Amino acid sequence: MSEAPLAGVRVLDMTRLLPGNFATVMLAEMGADVVKIEAPEGDGTRWVAPHLPSGESGAFVQLNRGKSSRVVDLKTDEGRSAFSELVRGAHVLVDSFRPGVLDRLGFGPDDLKRLRPDLVHVTIDAYGSGGELEQVPGHDLNAIGYAGVLTLGGTPALPGLQVADLAAGMHAALAVLAGLRRSAHGQFVHSEVAMVDAALTFAQLPLGGWLATGQSPATPWDLTGRWACYGVYECADGGWLTVGALEPKFFAAILDRLDLGEWKVSQYDPAKQAELTDVLRHRFASRPRAHWLAELAFEDTCVGPALTLSEAMAHPNLRARSVLRQVQASDGTIHEVFAALPWLQPEDAAPMRAPGLGEH
Repeated sequence: MSEAPLAGVRVLDMTRLLPGNFATVMLAEMGADVVKIEAPEGDGTRWVAPHLPSGESGAFVQLNRGKSSRVVDLKTDEGRSAFSELVRGAHVLVDSFRPGVLDRLGFGPDDLKRLRPDLVHVTIDAYGSGGELEQVPGHDLNAIGYAGVLTLGGTPALPGLQVADLAAGMHAALAVLAGLRRSAHGQFVHSEVAMVDAALTFAQLPLGGWLATGQSPATPWDLTGRWACYGVYECADGGWLTVGALEPKFFAAILDRLDLGEWKVSQYDPAKQAELTDVLRHRFASRPRAHWLAELAFEDTCVGPALTLSEAMAHPNLRARSVLRQVQASDGTIHEVFAALPWLQPEDAAPMRAPGLGEH
């Protein structure tokens, strides 16, 4: 059996909440030895509801399985000394402090370099260093607001996922991998991942429009409701369909099956979109979702269901693939979690577990 990609790499995780925890659980799934460095009160995700029967937060277990935990109080001499020893034995440090905090605690870049000359240090913060927002606190919603991402669909609305948090976590994991390549030659590497920047990297198509015109895209733009052929439609039973038929051949296949072939010429006619959307809305509302899925889902139509999370986790397509992992709760019970890296087959199939506060 081949060795896990990051076997032998020790990562100190000094992050709190979603972005850093997501970054380091990906590293853990790649085989890294991730040591979670927690303040005495513990990571904030430990208290996020709902909880498993064992009393553990489901979010904490999802994000911190496979890691160990050390409590270190950097406000004390003892804590700073313990942390110095941990840095000497680590290959990677990931933190989520605002710019300057580690410097004030005695662990700025020069200090860390003295402790570990080939350390890879990745910092996740809200707005990055050097600008007027450097010391301003912010969460996901603030970051996507500053990034211009929140308004891409028109009137701002709370998104269903934390785009900036998750994008920052992915970029932080990539920064670790890139840093390890450079640190292999004895180089100290520091990378800063700003949530606002990470969110903007997910706006590739709107950024392309801005590049071409210098303007924000008209809202709704192509993939946020401009075209009737790309949207969501409610069915008679309250279920929802996703229609992603951007190519004319797919949309034509849908219209033929709905006996609406006369609308093919109107697919990209701006003047006809409101009427076409209304026609499709009424047709899909005439039957339950199961009817339309049986009629359309397995044809060349780009039609599918808008599942709830529970439905998605039970779907046979997901269950047929190796994208779930096992985790052991503190009471010994075994639960399923979705992989942070579903494309990576685990080297060790033994259930992971999330650490108790300061357990190690």
